[in-house]
Amino acid sequence: MNKKIFNQNRIGEIRPNQLITTFGPGAIHDAVKDSVTILDINYWGDEGKRINDGRLASYFGVNHFRSPKTSDGNDLPVVSFPYYHVCSNVKCNNLFDIRKKIDIPTYNKQGPTCPICGYQAYPSRFVVACNEGHLDDFPWNWWVHRGKNNCNGDLTLYSTGWTSTLGEIMVKCSCGAKRSMAGSTDKDEFGNNGYKCTGHHPHRPKARNETCNSSEIYPSQRGASNIYFPVIRSAISIPPWTNPLHTLLDDHYVRIIDYRRDFGEDGVSKVFNNYFSEKYTRAEFDRALKVREEKIKEFIEIKEMEYKAFVNHNELEYKKDYKFFKAFEDEIPSYLKKFFSRVIRIERLREVMVLQGFMRIDPPEPEVDTLNKMVKLQKTRDNWLPGVEVNGEGIFIEFNKKSIDEWMELSNIEKLSNNFKTLFRTYCNNRGWENAKDRDAQYVLLHTFSHMLIKEMSLLSGYSSTAIKERIYSSDTMNGILLYTGSSDKDGSLGGLVELGSEENFRKLLKAVLENSLLCTTDPQCTNHDLDVDTLNGSACHSCSMVSETACENGNRLLDRSLIVPLDGKEENSFFKELVEDLCEIKV
Repeated sequence: MNKKIFNQNRIGEIRPNQLITTFGPGAIHDAVKDSVTILDINYWGDEGKRINDGRLASYFGVNHFRSPKTSDGNDLPVVSFPYYHVCSNVKCNNLFDIRKKIDIPTYNKQGPTCPICGYQAYPSRFVVACNEGHLDDFPWNWWVHRGKNNCNGDLTLYSTGWTSTLGEIMVKCSCGAKRSMAGSTDKDEFGNNGYKCTGHHPHRPKARNETCNSSEIYPSQRGASNIYFPVIRSAISIPPWTNPLHTLLDDHYVRIIDYRRDFGEDGVSKVFNNYFSEKYTRAEFDRALKVREEKIKEFIEIKEMEYKAFVNHNELEYKKDYKFFKAFEDEIPSYLKKFFSRVIRIERLREVMVLQGFMRIDPPEPEVDTLNKMVKLQKTRDNWLPGVEVNGEGIFIEFNKKSIDEWMELSNIEKLSNNFKTLFRTYCNNRGWENAKDRDAQYVLLHTFSHMLIKEMSLLSGYSSTAIKERIYSSDTMNGILLYTGSSDKDGSLGGLVELGSEENFRKLLKAVLENSLLCTTDPQCTNHDLDVDTLNGSACHSCSMVSETACENGNRLLDRSLIVPLDGKEENSFFKELVEDLCEIKV
């Protein structure tokens, strides 16, 4: 039996998809004996599985994507963070910066240890961040000396009571100064007392601190959810981008660019003759190259391509590749045709998820192309970004455009739609987001209906609500939703989601959605909730409409179940008012 060699440098492990969705560069990850931050991708090296998606590569301006290398160790470089650690010896309680004195062999074997007594140490739970993406240690010296940093005394951190309240946690300096941690998570304690952001990025240990003009400092505990929001863009793989010619073109696209730069069009011909001529004609090659070089400037263009593939899935162009995309549909029952144009069951799909960067304090908006406060991952030598493939299944539902348009023209809906638009623009402007697409009542209808479906699907399909994701297609030319699930660790999923798209199962699913949307356990408070710029929600709350953050593409914003079913005092807002009476046999 072969025996694996234990890697002394290994301090923890994560799955590849966690690196994209949860613990990417800049996030704090609790390893076995310490908390660490994964370094930026220019520290990684160029190993790992290559992933091709021409549309996303064009949108990001990169050559390709890579999933992280997976082996017995040394896959991802990390740095210990927070830097400040606390000695576990209650007779010592030393609070120290691990960077000042660290023995690497001892650290790799035992984890962080106190430089004074040698006992095990644990990372401090306090950090400070700003909405420009910077993150640093809690300013212990500044805090204990109440705004002064001219003392270099030794610090200790200890508890004075039996509870873990901040008021009973004390930090003390050898000079005699001491202060409790009460108020240490109040940002006014920092902003009003002159503390400035250090401009630090722990995931770039060799980089100098940046100049930061952020006016607000956010003290927090290291495990808080607002410390790290990944900025992820994803695409559903569709023909013709998934056919073998486009895949081969992606493999040699950098070579084409280099040869064209050095030899002009003769260089392109050389690449064709060497790598493509045996299987493809020059005309096929030129068409594919033209498509690959059409620059995608806005993310909405990718969604428009996907939408076109879904609604035209029966055409020959979209039937050429069943490896990543296979769909079929049944006839819509007559009583549903007023509300839906088609329900398409997608037996096989692939999603490519790419990590572009991250934000702190405020979550990103999925279709804003310019996020000014996003910390982008640094460029690599081969010009790639980290990504993963997810294989699975889904259901695409297209709403009846004529009915949607007529509903949107109603005076009360037009007024409500303008309110959503105005508040969303204000929300984006407050965060410095540019080129944000309008969010009107149509989007809110589709988004809320998607959430209610996810809740019911999780009860009927065998998947948890955290495993089902949504994709909203809303514009002047699109009015549909995709609900899908999958796994990066398997070739597909269990098939339970696709079965819900059959005529009988969809009728039961829709009936349950409408009935459960009528009531909320927090009513009348939920029903009577008015739109506000903070949540961007109408009649919606965690009890009725909100789902897991991993399932929602918009951070549980822009929801209102009064657009789905008639609620008390908002009966005329409902798109499905007639269907509630016919299908649920409930007289409004």
